[in-house]
Amino acid sequence: MPWCPKCRNEYVAGRTHCPDCDVDLVEELPTEPEESTEPLENYEFPEDFDPGAILEGPREKAAPVKPYKSPEERFADMRSSAWTFLLVGGLGLVVMILALLEVFTFPFHDFALYVMLLLFAVFTVVGISSFQNARKLKELAVLENAKIQEITTWYRTEGIRSEALTALDSSLPEEIFYLRKYEAVSDTLRERYPEIPEDLLNKLASDFSEEDS
Repeated sequence: MPWCPKCRNEYVAGRTHCPDCDVDLVEELPTEPEESTEPLENYEFPEDFDPGAILEGPREKAAPVKPYKSPEERFADMRSSAWTFLLVGGLGLVVMILALLEVFTFPFHDFALYVMLLLFAVFTVVGISSFQNARKLKELAVLENAKIQEITTWYRTEGIRSEALTALDSSLPEEIFYLRKYEAVSDTLRERYPEIPEDLLNKLASDFSEEDS
């Protein structure tokens, strides 16, 4: 029986040409070459090849930096949480005490009422503790704002003249120039203030880059 050497389809006797592939038919198909299973000789791994990286799999991405919140915003959030816990806890305590004194009637056993009483007591304690933390945040806000003012003054008087910033090519497209400037400002601030938190660094670098653009 004739065969097509290209699509390897079989045809009835008497056919001599494959209309699909436009080639002449043959009596026997050629055998396909077997794939070599022999290992490559004299193969050398690249110098930076790390088999441990393959075994460990892909590394986890670094956690994103949280957005910066000003000291005033953190103080407002803490104070709001403190009021919420204190009001819910205080009101719940009053209701549970009145229920245990049988002033109110609830479809609960005394054990459930005591558990809820304990829960509202915890809310009250958390509220009081949050007020204390809010006062501490208010004191820290003064120090943090002073530090931000110090960094801002240094950058505008000295940091802006750093080599990383003066070497920027202002002929670059606006978007690329901004990204390069942002990186340069970040490196300059980090070099001068290595202890600066990452969220504050990103906030100041963004503000300074837009300010000087």
